[in-house]
Amino acid sequence: MASSLTIRLEALEARSPQHYSTLRRHLPLLQTALADATRPYPTGRQLYAHLEDPPIPTRTFGRLLALLVDLEIIDIYAERSSANRYDIRAYDAADLDELETLLV
Repeated sequence: MASSLTIRLEALEARSPQHYSTLRRHLPLLQTALADATRPYPTGRQLYAHLEDPPIPTRTFGRLLALLVDLEIIDIYAERSSANRYDIRAYDAADLDELETLLV
């Protein structure tokens, strides 16, 4: 039986091959940003700011973070009026490792 992450990833590939391939290409960048995060509820810009010379614009990086929310790797912090903060308290690097394995 396929894992729920596998099912969600297959749905993403079917729905949006462009986003799927962008996620596949830039997953190491997301892994670095999340591993280096110093705040439990960072914005996309705060995560992006810690990256050294990122190869993608802020907007694309933000879209990739939203994909991680869709894939249930990280959560949105919804206690504020804006939804641009991410709840990474429960983030587990093993989830991204599994995602990396599935994307290969």
